[in-house]
Amino acid sequence: MAKIIGIDLAGSPRRETGFCVLEEDRIRTKVLKEDEEIIGSTVEEKPELTAIDAPLSLPKGRCCLRDDCPCRGRGHLRNCDRDLIKLKIRFFPLTLGPMRSLTQRGMMMKKVLEQRGLTVVEVYPGGAQDIWGIPRKQKGVKLLRYNLKQMGVVGIEEKSTHHELDAVTCALVGKLYLDGNFILLGDPEEGQIVMPRGNVF
Repeated sequence: MAKIIGIDLAGSPRRETGFCVLEEDRIRTKVLKEDEEIIGSTVEEKPELTAIDAPLSLPKGRCCLRDDCPCRGRGHLRNCDRDLIKLKIRFFPLTLGPMRSLTQRGMMMKKVLEQRGLTVVEVYPGGAQDIWGIPRKQKGVKLLRYNLKQMGVVGIEEKSTHHELDAVTCALVGKLYLDGNFILLGDPEEGQIVMPRGNVF
């Protein structure tokens, strides 16, 4: 069975990032913070795929997210974001406040991991949970934990945080990607989001 890493990335090293390893339909999770430990833990696992919950690209025509750059007028949404809107899936635009730091961190993480020879995809656990018909973490960690267990996930602990549970969801979407049971939102030249086509198990 392939080993898949799911990362629910925080926008800052001061905040908790959920980290999940999915292997042989069992998961292991932990909470990390610093860039070095996230990257190091990922590379150490030698995954076939790393699925990250963070924007990993900019809208076409944007070179940065600075307000004083002329590229600011070239858009705030990627095509994959517009596809989320069509699917009526709620999300925060990557140019909105704290999403900027998350986007910058996500893009850096993708670049470094790919330089280490790893395959990285962008996923959106909240959207995946919507497609699966299970409540997001905002409805309660216990409820999300229960529903992930009901889906057949083995290894979830009662102490798992919502960051870890979203990382589990990222890894599950990664599994569907490798299984060919997925859809891609957006433009490959701009950046795409992997979304589940159906259930995992």
